[in-house]
Amino acid sequence: MPPELPERRTLPLFPLNTVLFPGASLPLQIFEERYKRLLQDCLDSDSRFGIVLIKSGDEVGQPAIPHPVGTVAHITQVNEIRGDRFFVAVTGERRFRINTITQHRPYLTADVSVLSDTDSDEAQPQSEAIREQLNEYLSLITGLQGGWTSEVRTSRNPAALSYYIAETLLIDLSEKQQLLEKPDTASRLESEAEVLSRDIDQLRERVASEMRSKFSRQ
Repeated sequence: MPPELPERRTLPLFPLNTVLFPGASLPLQIFEERYKRLLQDCLDSDSRFGIVLIKSGDEVGQPAIPHPVGTVAHITQVNEIRGDRFFVAVTGERRFRINTITQHRPYLTADVSVLSDTDSDEAQPQSEAIREQLNEYLSLITGLQGGWTSEVRTSRNPAALSYYIAETLLIDLSEKQQLLEKPDTASRLESEAEVLSRDIDQLRERVASEMRSKFSRQ
């Protein structure tokens, strides 16, 4: 078991064109020298670094400017491959907010505050209602792809559920980042319910259109 996260700490940052949510897994391929250095420094410490969505700049080359809220990534597996590259598996732990960037080279390091989801139990009624929306959403998507899905088993913990939904939604990165930055579980679930309602209506229209098209050709 990794050591507990302090409420405030210095954290190496890995800016990416992706949003990592607590509880989600992410495979990474590391080949730049600065990030190989970051990887080694993390392995020599507590195997943690921060993944943040890039606000401006690129993944490769000069340091990118990150969004202010990211997720602590815990390294679970490292495999070195030919070409001096590393495949790294990480799991998202808790969110954090950047207070100050303390170092720019060879990689970004920041003083961060680790965020909590202490309001999780208060969002329990919302989490029960949103499960039906999630199952219909996934059923419609799978149906459009020619498949079928049974009811999805999700965590009974509202915070974990909110992150699972955020990870699952087929929305752009800016919307995912907005969900990550929500101040509490209740507001995140509320926003996700709105997105699900919007997208379910669109998916129903697509299903109906495809059915009309299919039967009109018969």
